[in-house]
Amino acid sequence: MTEIALAALVIILSLVFTYSNGVQDGSSVTAGLIVCRVMSPLRTVLLVAACEMIGAVFGGSAVANAMKSICRLPLNEQLLPVLAAGLTAAISWNFFAKAIKMPSSSTHALFGGLLGSFVAAPGGWGNIVFGELSFFHPSGFGRVIVSLFASVFWGFLIGFIMLNVVRLLLLRATNQVGTLLKFGQTLTVGLLAFGHGANDPQKSMGIIMMALYAAGLTTEGEIPLWARIATGLAICFGVISIVPGIVKRVGSGIFKLGILEGFVLDSASSFILVLSSLSGCPVSTSQVISSTVIGVGSGKHFKAVRWTVARDILLSWFMTIPSAALMAFLLYTFAFRFLNFLIP
Repeated sequence: MTEIALAALVIILSLVFTYSNGVQDGSSVTAGLIVCRVMSPLRTVLLVAACEMIGAVFGGSAVANAMKSICRLPLNEQLLPVLAAGLTAAISWNFFAKAIKMPSSSTHALFGGLLGSFVAAPGGWGNIVFGELSFFHPSGFGRVIVSLFASVFWGFLIGFIMLNVVRLLLLRATNQVGTLLKFGQTLTVGLLAFGHGANDPQKSMGIIMMALYAAGLTTEGEIPLWARIATGLAICFGVISIVPGIVKRVGSGIFKLGILEGFVLDSASSFILVLSSLSGCPVSTSQVISSTVIGVGSGKHFKAVRWTVARDILLSWFMTIPSAALMAFLLYTFAFRFLNFLIP
C-alpha cells in the first residue's frame, strides 16, 4: 500500500507540474495573438487550450519514451521518492518564476529537479544515463542537452531568415495582406499550441509511467488514455491561468511584435515544436519562442531588440537548471529520503 500511496503522490505532483507548465509556457504561446490584437485574450486562451488538449491526446509517445531513457535507477519502489523530490523542486521553481513574472523554462526546471534528485539518491551520478551528445543520434541525457541547445539555435535562425523571406515576398503587397496574416497567425498559433501539448505533457506522462512501473501497477508500455486526458486537462487549466506579465515580456518586452512579426514568430515556433514532438526531442517551449522572438527582432533591425530584456531571460534559463537541481537535492536529502524507510 505504501508503494501505491507514493505512486499516487508522484502522479498528483506530475499533474501539478503540468498545470504550472501551462501557466508558464501557455503565457508564451498566447503572447503573439494577444499582443498583436489578432484575437481577444479570452478567445486566444480558449483556442490555445483546445489545441493543447488535442496535442496531449493525439501527440504520440516519443517524448515520453525519451523521458524514461534518462534514468538508470531500477523501476522499483525506491524510485518513487526520487521522482517526488524532483517534481516538487520543479513546481516550486515554476511558481516562484510566476510570482516574479519571469518567463522561465518549465522544461529546464523539470530536468534540473530530476538531475538533483537522481544525484541525491544512492548511486549518485551513476543514476543518470548521459548517453551520446551526438548531434544526429543523441541518447539519454545527451538527447535532452542537444535538444535544448539546438532548439535555441534553430529558433533564432529560422525566425531571422523567415522574416526576411516573407518581407521580400510581400514587397508589393496591398493592405489586404494584413487580413491574411492575421488568419495565418491564428492557424499557426493553433499548430504551436498543438506542438506544445504534444511535447510538454508527455514529459509528465513519462514520469507517470515510471511511477506506475515502480509501484507494480502496470507492465504495459503504452501510455493509458486517462494519463493523456489528465495531463491534457492540467495543461489546459494552466493556460487559462496565463500571466499577463509574461505575455507582455515575451510579446513586447524583447521586441515589439507587429502582425507580420507575430505571424513569423508563431509559424517558426510551431514548426520547431511539432518537429521536436514527432522526433522525441524534449524541448523548452518558452525557450523556443523567446529565441525566435530575438531572431525575428534581429531580422528586422538589430537595434530593435531590447537586449537587456533578452539578457535577463537568458540568465533565467541558465539559473533554472542549477537552482531546481539544488532544491531537489536538498528536498530528497532532508525531506523525502525518510520515505524510503517507510517502504518494507
